[in-house]
Amino acid sequence: MNNMKKIFAFLVLTLVFSSVTFAQAFDEPKPKPTVYIDYFKRTSDVPFSLAEGLRNGVIGGIQKMNRVILIDVDSQDVLRIEESRRNSEGISAGDDNEMDRLAVMGQLGAQFLITGHVASITTSWVDGKDGKPGYYSAKASLTVKVINPNNGTLIGTESFTASGTAKERQAAMAAACSATFDMDDFVDNYFKIEGSIIEVNKSKKDKAEEVYINVGSAHGVISNQKFTVYIAREVAGRVARKEVGRLNVKSVEGDDISLCKVNKGGEEILKAFNEENKIIVVSRKQTLLGGLGNIVRENE
Repeated sequence: MNNMKKIFAFLVLTLVFSSVTFAQAFDEPKPKPTVYIDYFKRTSDVPFSLAEGLRNGVIGGIQKMNRVILIDVDSQDVLRIEESRRNSEGISAGDDNEMDRLAVMGQLGAQFLITGHVASITTSWVDGKDGKPGYYSAKASLTVKVINPNNGTLIGTESFTASGTAKERQAAMAAACSATFDMDDFVDNYFKIEGSIIEVNKSKKDKAEEVYINVGSAHGVISNQKFTVYIAREVAGRVARKEVGRLNVKSVEGDDISLCKVNKGGEEILKAFNEENKIIVVSRKQTLLGGLGNIVRENE
């Protein structure tokens, strides 16, 4: 009989601990991931300086989003490669032991690794019209990969192009490789913001109209940021998610708080909140307005 009581007590404690762990998983928002960006490889006909310019443009575009902790391998002594070696064909061809580098990044706490390859930079002459002078048009093509440094698994690949114009050929190439890339969609796709609904600010009848979420400026949330809403529940020790609505950020009101308008699913959101269910919010792709300057995404 005593054994039965012990077993019962153990099961109760297990269920309580499991419930507490499940609750705690959503008490705090998902922190910014630590992302390392490696040197970009290039074909032999691509100048080193231009490949570096494209890499700097990608870094600038990612940093602008304020969504990740971005670490340049050039800032880490153990990962730094001398410029003279990076400027040689050997390093461009990838003779470094990549698995060793991945292992080091994993030890340093990298959760993601971004790599790049500049495939080509081409130029063409464009004749002037209506008395206007001609000019050179340049186009750079590169591929960016997201990798799990802990096992080398490829998470995703995207291709980009950048263009530039100038009266001289070299200047056009430099213009194509010197602008900051628009990385909004890229970051939205691979580095999502995750948080939860912490308060219903406004409701009408049986529908939530405004809610507060526990992510803000410190997580990269911006005005008009869009979120998908999920109800989370534990199933056999796993977390199952059911999509129930959509939010749009009205105002970012602090490091870890934002006010959102409920665009869809107000009834289910209010019901879940009143029943104290766990409600997760996950950022989703923004709709970009206007052009992308001299950066054009190939995969859109």
